[in-house]
Amino acid sequence: MLTEFGFLAALTLDENERAVLRNEIDEWVKLFLPKLEKESTRTEKCRLVASVERQEFEHDGNAEGWRFCKFVGKNGMILDPAKRELEKFKITSFQKKILRENPSLENELIGRNEIKEETGFWKLKDEQKRKKISEGGEAVIFLEKFGNLEVVVRIHVFDSFMFTTKFGAKTLKWKTNLISDFKKAEDGRLSSDNKAVVPIHENVVQNFANIELFQTDDDNQEDCLGWITILEKCDGNVRAGLKNESLDLKERKKIAIGLENGFEYLENVGIYHFDNKLENFLLLGGIAKICDFGLVREWTGRRSYRQIGYCRKGSKFRNDNALFSGSPGFSNQRQLTGNYGTGNSYFYFLFCDWKTSWSLLYRPIDEKERIKIDEKIQNCNIQHINDESDVIDKITQIISLPNISDSFCLDDPNLTKSCQMSSLKQKLTKWVNLDFQNLTENVFDQKSSNLCVPISVTTLLRFSMKTDLAFVDKNNYYTFDKILTNLTMIVYPRSLAGLNLNPKKEENDFQMNDIETMLERICKKTYLRKSGWEIIRNQNLFSEPAESTCEYIKVTLNQNFVFSRPLTVTGAYFLPARTIDGVFYNEKVVFHQMTLDRIENNTFILQNTDFNHSPVLVFIYFFKFIFNILKPKKVIRIGLTNPYYAPIHSRYYKMLYESLNQTGRNFYDDGTIQMQLVNETLTYMHNDLWYLLPDAYSLQLKKI
Repeated sequence: MLTEFGFLAALTLDENERAVLRNEIDEWVKLFLPKLEKESTRTEKCRLVASVERQEFEHDGNAEGWRFCKFVGKNGMILDPAKRELEKFKITSFQKKILRENPSLENELIGRNEIKEETGFWKLKDEQKRKKISEGGEAVIFLEKFGNLEVVVRIHVFDSFMFTTKFGAKTLKWKTNLISDFKKAEDGRLSSDNKAVVPIHENVVQNFANIELFQTDDDNQEDCLGWITILEKCDGNVRAGLKNESLDLKERKKIAIGLENGFEYLENVGIYHFDNKLENFLLLGGIAKICDFGLVREWTGRRSYRQIGYCRKGSKFRNDNALFSGSPGFSNQRQLTGNYGTGNSYFYFLFCDWKTSWSLLYRPIDEKERIKIDEKIQNCNIQHINDESDVIDKITQIISLPNISDSFCLDDPNLTKSCQMSSLKQKLTKWVNLDFQNLTENVFDQKSSNLCVPISVTTLLRFSMKTDLAFVDKNNYYTFDKILTNLTMIVYPRSLAGLNLNPKKEENDFQMNDIETMLERICKKTYLRKSGWEIIRNQNLFSEPAESTCEYIKVTLNQNFVFSRPLTVTGAYFLPARTIDGVFYNEKVVFHQMTLDRIENNTFILQNTDFNHSPVLVFIYFFKFIFNILKPKKVIRIGLTNPYYAPIHSRYYKMLYESLNQTGRNFYDDGTIQMQLVNETLTYMHNDLWYLLPDAYSLQLKKI
């Protein structure tokens, strides 16, 4: 067996050699499949929706526009947002089995966004854990060795139940495809054919073999449910080299040229790669190789590309507007929301140090600072940083700005995992009887994420577009989820923890965005990007809001505050010291961003976006005996005369400290602003009350 596996990397084998190698791989698969086990939190309905995403429609354009599906008799159908039929398709054997076992799903109108969050995980044994390179919700990657040949094995599941107790190895069959089964692809940019060719290029990672997995009763192999891909092992990825500053300028130039050549080749053979994050660029002997083809648009329709693992089946992957996925900081609007806009940014990382790259892309600056940065870049012999060829030819040193903060960096690679934007739509729930006058009735439930800051800012932007610009979004190009997507993925990228696969606690912690920094980013340009508002305003070219500027205004909440327009406000909630399951937790104050709708009867009326994990519910979890008293609320009411929270190191903390020393009271009064102030280090705080921070912000758009 080990000798035959030596044929894996061979591009040309005769028929007998291929038969021997294929047989050995099949024997290995028989032993390997039973070792794979995972859990899934999705449902049979989720599986049906995912199966439609793998469907090849008569018109590929329908992959973008369908919003509902329905299964009637021997046919399935897809429908548009108005529930009008777009086209019918023949039900696959996989779909038939699900419907046979779940008859209630027949004739049911199923929404495309009804796919639940996948919080399941791979259940790896010790041997597999030792070999594991990386792991996600849909894929896991191992290092394997066959004789003297070290390779990488990537398992990618397209059906969430695969390798669970409901859909184990015994219910699978497979087809093994070898690189030597095909010739090298030479063209295909604007053609559609079925040539038996595959991508082969120095700067594209080489898949030696790809095992397509099917349900056992899928006689015609019409619905591939997963891959086991055996590919070349590389030395590492570009991201690690850049973050560790271990790549010199000569090496970076070589990488840039290699990636340019690789992408040009892929496009020439009809493959457009849409997940251009740094960890998807591998290094082998200093040569850059593009990998991970989960997010591509494939132009030719060649079955051979799917057979060897360079493109998935379905009209979705022949229409970049239908991908609805991407990685924070490395995506464009077209693939995320189906609109036009900003492209990806990997090139800048190749010629700047790590912190400088993130800063140039995402740190808001003024014109004075722009001039200083211009001088620094010109000192590196660069006149036009956006001219890639000019940079590669003329740069003399890596661009490095002094005294740069790392607050804009996505340092943990887990923070740039690709995210499905359908998860955002799923959480936008309409509550029709909520008591809001200025804000929309569509309230976003952030669930396990800490995205309350961009959610609140999105709410203000939509209010300003309607009120300040009299903009009517007739074609749904500026929906809540699309603006939020652009804010968190492009304008000020933050990992969508809780919305993607297997979120880690570090991701949640990282998302506690500073509200003022985000508002600065909305209103100001960075060195390399337009203002956040301009990026959002231009997300559609045909019916965009009026040309305008964006500014934010800071106000101070107090018991005499006069309301003029909605505000983003920060709430504080005190958690006392507690013991849970024998583990002691110190007291702490948690924060949550909300949106002020109005003032009524001397009371702030606030929109809350955390229905299930708000501090109120945390309190309930710790003290279950008061469950019937406190319940999660979408609307929160706080009296203007209630105490306000004074954060340490803020001017309000100083005001509280001085007031206590001078008067013995926690009441501040300068003749205009009057308020009680609290802080857990200086005063008593109730553990069943919200305390607002005094600083609040409004957004305003002004026509030019």
